[in-house]
Amino acid sequence: MDNIDSSKGLNDFLPIQDWFNEMHAKNTSQKVRAVLKSKGESGISLANNVPYGYKKDENDKTKWVIDEPSAEVVKEIYNLFIQGHGTFEIARILTKRNIMTPAEYFISVGRKFPSKLQEFKHQWNPTTVASILDRQEYIGDTVNFKYTIRSYKDKTKVPIPKEDWQIFKNTHEPIIGEYTWNIAQQLRNNRKKPTRSGKKSIFSGLLFCNDCGKKMYFQSPVTDLNAKDHYRCSSYKKNIDLCTSHWITDEVLQSLVLENIQKVVSYMKNYEDLFIKEQLAKSSQDEQKQIAKNKKEFEQAKKRITEIDNLFMHIYEDNISGKITDERFRNLSFNYDKEQKELKAKIEQLSKEINNTEKKTTNLTQFISNVKKYTEITELTPEILNELIEKILVHQAEKINGKKVQEIDIYYRGVGIISFPVSLEDMTMVIEKMLNERITA
Repeated sequence: MDNIDSSKGLNDFLPIQDWFNEMHAKNTSQKVRAVLKSKGESGISLANNVPYGYKKDENDKTKWVIDEPSAEVVKEIYNLFIQGHGTFEIARILTKRNIMTPAEYFISVGRKFPSKLQEFKHQWNPTTVASILDRQEYIGDTVNFKYTIRSYKDKTKVPIPKEDWQIFKNTHEPIIGEYTWNIAQQLRNNRKKPTRSGKKSIFSGLLFCNDCGKKMYFQSPVTDLNAKDHYRCSSYKKNIDLCTSHWITDEVLQSLVLENIQKVVSYMKNYEDLFIKEQLAKSSQDEQKQIAKNKKEFEQAKKRITEIDNLFMHIYEDNISGKITDERFRNLSFNYDKEQKELKAKIEQLSKEINNTEKKTTNLTQFISNVKKYTEITELTPEILNELIEKILVHQAEKINGKKVQEIDIYYRGVGIISFPVSLEDMTMVIEKMLNERITA
């Protein structure tokens, strides 16, 4: 009788069938991953559940179409957020209005939902609101490879870094405009808790120090009743050696910004054509040449990729027929594959540069549309500020001729700083110059 090592357990003698089963599961997992990778890289969404606000197209289950009832709630969430309401406030508002949560709505229309229903009816969660505000799919894009799983044995989801996501633009109809979505993302990135007094600044996420570039902190004194609400540089607050205070009261800041916005509204109302001409003129001749060059290189790269695909086919056929050796085939394949990967990376970069340039015109149109919404502005609101302004830089106050002078730079969304003629005579001269240029053209 053979001796058996008693130190080994039964698990050390797994039947051959178990080994085959494990290998089969592993191979199946690899095949599934390969299929999903191919599907994801083709631009088809890998999401198991269609986002709240959309539903699957009845004629093509791989496509999404807008689900009007839930899409209206998504729009309302973005509107409330841009108006200055936080995720907790929005959740309370939706709960108070007795609006069905995404889980409740999906069940009501016969759709599956991965999470359990809340214990209380129509009880919105701030986390749900935040996830809706963060989803890029709402601007019409497909976003793939956000998550992976650890292994075929462990199905735990592992988030993938954002820079490694694959994004396909304009794959379905948007619910939210990209301009609005970008505002929401900026606010999300710069959100700040209320002060101890419970007050929140209407400039939250918009105010920065001109010298160090850091955020300006809003401070609302609790103990000193005579002190005014004010802002100061966050670097200075942490360490006075890092920067200067750039101290400015909320009252003064609101006055300066309101006056500037009122000028913009008046300027746009009376001289829209001039404003558009000035904004378009900001694109220099060199920049226009670069755009043309980028588009030419983009088309050339696309053409070359197609050529390489055909060359691959030819060398494959030549290798099969014996016209070229296996070694020659491997060398050519390696070089073509390397060139094609470089071209694809170049196309992606050129596409981003072209899109960013073309966005300028879109942003200008959107900015003009937003300004036109306001015929007269007498008071600042978070909605007005977030729609019109990208950021405000606060300079350090200086004394000039014995007087305290403090400047702020207001960057409007998509157009930057807007300069105004200093007098009526200057305005007349600018208009005459523009008319003369039209006649000459």
